[in-house]
Amino acid sequence: MGTPAQRLESERFQFPGMAPREVLIWRQWLALHQHEYTGWQYNVHIGNGIDPGPSYPQVYRDQYIFNTQKRLDALAFQGEQPFVFEVKDRATGSSMSQLLAYKALWPVTFPNTPAPVLVLVTNRVSADMPMVLDATGIRLDLVDNVDFSVLQPVRPKGPFMPRG
Repeated sequence: MGTPAQRLESERFQFPGMAPREVLIWRQWLALHQHEYTGWQYNVHIGNGIDPGPSYPQVYRDQYIFNTQKRLDALAFQGEQPFVFEVKDRATGSSMSQLLAYKALWPVTFPNTPAPVLVLVTNRVSADMPMVLDATGIRLDLVDNVDFSVLQPVRPKGPFMPRG
Protein backbone atom coordinates (compact mmCIF):
# COMPACT_ATOMS: atom_id res chain seq x y z
CA MET A 1 0.00 0.00 0.00
CA GLY A 2 1.05 3.61 0.28
CA THR A 3 1.85 6.21 -2.31
CA PRO A 4 3.83 5.45 -5.49
CA ALA A 5 6.87 7.12 -3.94
CA GLN A 6 6.57 4.88 -0.88
CA ARG A 7 6.13 1.74 -3.01
CA LEU A 8 9.30 2.61 -4.95
CA GLU A 9 11.22 3.82 -1.91
CA SER A 10 14.19 1.45 -2.17
CA GLU A 11 14.69 2.24 -5.84
CA ARG A 12 14.33 5.95 -5.25
CA PHE A 13 17.23 5.63 -2.77
CA GLN A 14 19.27 3.94 -5.48
CA PHE A 15 18.28 6.58 -8.07
CA PRO A 16 17.78 9.63 -5.80
CA GLY A 17 17.41 12.27 -8.51
CA MET A 18 14.54 10.51 -10.26
CA ALA A 19 10.78 10.78 -9.81
CA PRO A 20 8.78 7.52 -9.61
CA ARG A 21 7.89 7.46 -13.34
CA GLU A 22 11.53 8.14 -14.21
CA VAL A 23 12.65 5.26 -11.98
CA LEU A 24 10.42 2.90 -13.95
CA ILE A 25 11.70 4.23 -17.28
CA TRP A 26 15.28 3.88 -16.07
CA ARG A 27 14.76 0.32 -14.81
CA GLN A 28 13.41 -0.64 -18.24
CA TRP A 29 16.37 1.01 -19.96
CA LEU A 30 18.86 -0.67 -17.61
CA ALA A 31 17.34 -4.08 -18.36
CA LEU A 32 18.30 -3.53 -22.00
CA HIS A 33 21.60 -1.63 -21.73
CA GLN A 34 23.24 -1.89 -18.31
CA HIS A 35 25.72 -4.52 -19.52
CA GLU A 36 27.16 -2.06 -22.06
CA TYR A 37 28.61 0.23 -19.35
CA THR A 38 30.74 0.13 -16.20
CA GLY A 39 31.29 2.31 -13.16
CA TRP A 40 27.73 3.47 -12.50
CA GLN A 41 27.16 6.53 -10.29
CA TYR A 42 23.91 8.32 -9.50
CA ASN A 43 22.98 11.87 -8.45
CA VAL A 44 26.52 13.06 -9.23
CA HIS A 45 27.15 16.69 -8.26
CA ILE A 46 28.68 18.85 -10.98
CA GLY A 47 29.66 22.49 -11.38
CA ASN A 48 30.52 25.22 -8.91
CA GLY A 49 27.26 25.73 -7.04
CA ILE A 50 26.58 29.03 -5.29
CA ASP A 51 28.88 30.34 -2.56
CA PRO A 52 26.88 32.43 -0.06
CA GLY A 53 30.03 34.33 0.86
CA PRO A 54 32.65 34.68 3.57
CA SER A 55 30.20 36.05 6.16
CA TYR A 56 29.03 32.43 6.69
CA PRO A 57 31.02 29.76 8.52
CA GLN A 58 32.88 27.52 6.07
CA VAL A 59 30.85 24.43 6.99
CA TYR A 60 27.62 26.22 5.96
CA ARG A 61 29.24 27.63 2.83
CA ASP A 62 30.33 24.13 1.82
CA GLN A 63 26.84 22.74 2.43
CA TYR A 64 25.21 25.53 0.41
CA ILE A 65 27.63 25.06 -2.48
CA PHE A 66 27.01 21.30 -2.45
CA ASN A 67 23.22 21.75 -2.35
CA THR A 68 23.21 24.22 -5.25
CA GLN A 69 25.36 22.21 -7.63
CA LYS A 70 23.69 20.58 -10.62
CA ARG A 71 23.13 16.81 -10.36
CA LEU A 72 23.47 14.17 -13.04
CA ASP A 73 20.78 11.49 -12.99
CA ALA A 74 23.35 8.85 -13.94
CA LEU A 75 26.97 8.61 -14.99
CA ALA A 76 28.60 5.53 -16.50
CA PHE A 77 31.63 4.63 -18.55
CA GLN A 78 32.71 2.60 -21.54
CA GLY A 79 36.44 2.39 -20.90
CA GLU A 80 37.58 5.97 -20.29
CA GLN A 81 34.58 7.50 -22.10
CA PRO A 82 31.98 8.99 -19.72
CA PHE A 83 28.27 8.92 -20.52
CA VAL A 84 25.87 11.34 -18.81
CA PHE A 85 22.25 10.21 -18.68
CA GLU A 86 19.20 12.37 -18.11
CA VAL A 87 15.97 10.42 -17.53
CA LYS A 88 12.63 12.05 -18.29
CA ASP A 89 9.02 10.96 -18.48
CA ARG A 90 8.63 13.21 -21.52
CA ALA A 91 11.57 14.74 -23.37
CA THR A 92 11.27 18.47 -24.01
CA GLY A 93 13.60 21.38 -24.68
CA SER A 94 14.33 21.71 -20.96
CA SER A 95 15.69 18.15 -20.95
CA MET A 96 18.10 19.11 -23.70
CA SER A 97 19.10 22.27 -21.84
CA GLN A 98 19.96 20.27 -18.73
CA LEU A 99 22.27 17.99 -20.68
CA LEU A 100 23.96 20.91 -22.45
CA ALA A 101 24.53 22.56 -19.07
CA TYR A 102 26.11 19.35 -17.76
CA LYS A 103 28.43 19.25 -20.77
CA ALA A 104 29.53 22.85 -20.13
CA LEU A 105 30.09 22.15 -16.42
CA TRP A 106 31.91 18.84 -16.97
CA PRO A 107 35.43 20.34 -17.17
CA VAL A 108 34.84 22.31 -13.94
CA THR A 109 34.28 19.11 -11.95
CA PHE A 110 36.20 16.60 -14.08
CA PRO A 111 39.13 18.47 -15.66
CA ASN A 112 41.45 16.62 -18.03
CA THR A 113 38.87 13.94 -18.81
CA PRO A 114 37.08 13.26 -22.09
CA ALA A 115 33.91 15.22 -22.75
CA PRO A 116 30.87 13.09 -21.90
CA VAL A 117 28.50 11.53 -24.38
CA LEU A 118 25.08 12.97 -23.56
CA VAL A 119 22.11 10.59 -23.51
CA LEU A 120 18.46 11.46 -22.97
CA VAL A 121 16.45 8.42 -21.85
CA THR A 122 12.69 8.81 -22.15
CA ASN A 123 9.48 6.99 -22.94
CA ARG A 124 8.00 9.79 -25.07
CA VAL A 125 9.24 12.86 -26.83
CA SER A 126 7.65 16.14 -27.87
CA ALA A 127 7.35 17.12 -31.52
CA ASP A 128 10.60 17.99 -33.31
CA MET A 129 12.76 16.98 -30.32
CA PRO A 130 14.49 14.07 -32.10
CA MET A 131 15.67 16.47 -34.82
CA VAL A 132 16.76 19.11 -32.29
CA LEU A 133 18.58 16.57 -30.13
CA ASP A 134 20.36 15.17 -33.16
CA ALA A 135 21.51 18.69 -34.10
CA THR A 136 23.02 19.17 -30.63
CA GLY A 137 24.74 15.79 -30.56
CA ILE A 138 22.55 14.43 -27.77
CA ARG A 139 21.65 10.77 -28.16
CA LEU A 140 17.99 9.92 -27.70
CA ASP A 141 17.14 6.52 -26.22
CA LEU A 142 13.40 5.83 -26.35
CA VAL A 143 12.08 3.21 -23.95
CA ASP A 144 8.90 1.46 -25.06
CA ASN A 145 6.31 -0.42 -23.04
CA VAL A 146 7.14 0.87 -19.58
CA ASP A 147 4.79 -0.68 -17.03
CA PHE A 148 3.49 2.18 -14.88
CA SER A 149 0.82 0.05 -13.18
CA VAL A 150 2.68 0.13 -9.86
CA LEU A 151 1.90 3.86 -9.76
CA GLN A 152 -1.87 3.32 -9.81
CA PRO A 153 -3.62 4.28 -6.59
CA VAL A 154 -4.21 1.40 -4.21
CA ARG A 155 -7.76 1.60 -2.99
CA PRO A 156 -8.56 0.00 0.35
CA LYS A 157 -11.17 -2.70 0.28
CA GLY A 158 -13.98 -2.28 2.71
CA PRO A 159 -17.69 -2.78 3.08
CA PHE A 160 -18.45 0.37 1.09
CA MET A 161 -15.75 0.02 -1.57
CA PRO A 162 -16.39 -1.98 -4.74
CA ARG A 163 -14.22 -5.07 -4.98
CA GLY A 164 -12.16 -5.69 -8.06
